[in-house]
Amino acid sequence: MLKPDPEASDEDMMRHCFTLAAQAAEQGEYPYGAVIVRNGIIVAETTNRVALDGDVTRHAEVVAICHAQTALGSTDLADCTIYANMEPCAFCCYAIRESRIGKVVFSMRSPIMGGVSRWNILGDRTLSDTIPEVFAPPPAVLAEFLSEEGNAALRRSAPLVWAFMRARGLLAMPSPHAAGGDRAHAAGPARGFGAVMEWILRGLRRNFFDRFGRGGGNRQSRAGKNVTPSP
Repeated sequence: MLKPDPEASDEDMMRHCFTLAAQAAEQGEYPYGAVIVRNGIIVAETTNRVALDGDVTRHAEVVAICHAQTALGSTDLADCTIYANMEPCAFCCYAIRESRIGKVVFSMRSPIMGGVSRWNILGDRTLSDTIPEVFAPPPAVLAEFLSEEGNAALRRSAPLVWAFMRARGLLAMPSPHAAGGDRAHAAGPARGFGAVMEWILRGLRRNFFDRFGRGGGNRQSRAGKNVTPSP
């Protein structure tokens, strides 16, 4: 049996984000899209909804996290990957950390607002070292993935927004060396005793600590076997 190609899956999901971002632009929304995947299945996909909902908290990544938690019946998304056409901002990155998403893939860097480039929230180990009951270790991060393609897609679908972001320094031009993604920020797996402790903590986070104020510890709706893809 052929095994799924993780690179091909990353490419497919990122290009899906480009499509979602273009749809957002057509709706008069900020041109951002996000997709959350678990075991190769999309569990949530959404555009930015700040303008549509009149709510500044409705960033694409945060909305996708909300939908994924509902679909999976849990606040713990450790087995999931989130894709975004733009580097998640600090607000979104904190939500990513608290939901414990295991992998983050984004296309274009945001030097002013990025939760990796400016404030390295995704790579901050202080959170998980201080409160391991709540925060998992930093996720693996694949930055500038298909960045030239993402830049071209944004410029094509939202030229005025693209020009504004470039003029204000909100959007970094793609790095030639990072055409396939920069894995420099990827978190290495725990080893030895640390790996055993993380395995124990992961089980405690999901089955014990989540019952205190977070919910989803043992919901029957939790879709571990049958996930309904997001519309």
